[in-house]
Amino acid sequence: MTPIFYDEKNLEQRLKGRPSIFLAGPTVRGAPRTPWRARALELLGDFDGLVVLPEFDSLPFDAGVRTRYCDGDCPIPGMRVESYNVLAWETEGIERVSAVLFWMPFTLGDERDPGSLPGFTTRAEVARELVRDKTRLALGMPPRVLSGGHIRFHAWHAGVRIHETLEDTVAQAVKLASLRGR
Repeated sequence: MTPIFYDEKNLEQRLKGRPSIFLAGPTVRGAPRTPWRARALELLGDFDGLVVLPEFDSLPFDAGVRTRYCDGDCPIPGMRVESYNVLAWETEGIERVSAVLFWMPFTLGDERDPGSLPGFTTRAEVARELVRDKTRLALGMPPRVLSGGHIRFHAWHAGVRIHETLEDTVAQAVKLASLRGR
């Protein structure tokens, strides 16, 4: 398993011809690694492919965004350039990988609480991918999370199973990536 972080600028070239998985889901803002992603990396240790993490290699999210994604102009009125640059990178990664793993342990707490993972962006990404290409999705959500009914409803209607553990979700993502390796 080879990780690819926000630090990588050339996703298109890196993702060509290898099985790959994007680890989509809520991100802890003040820590170098979101705990659920650290655990997913452990589970993916034997995966012979690339794993795209929407996090920085060695910086907490907020610090990395301030130092590496504030350049340029944003073509979208009312949107900050750092948000535009992060979303452009994430969208390219999601669209180019073999499989997208969505882990959705939605919780809500104080914004400084590292356990607060409401998944506001994740919810939009899941909806988009259910419509765009549901065959590449490995969805995972613990049984009782904050406001998960909407995603469960649309996943069920799309015929996409939601796994209840990160381990099962990772196993499904590996299976999909291995079958679809690009």
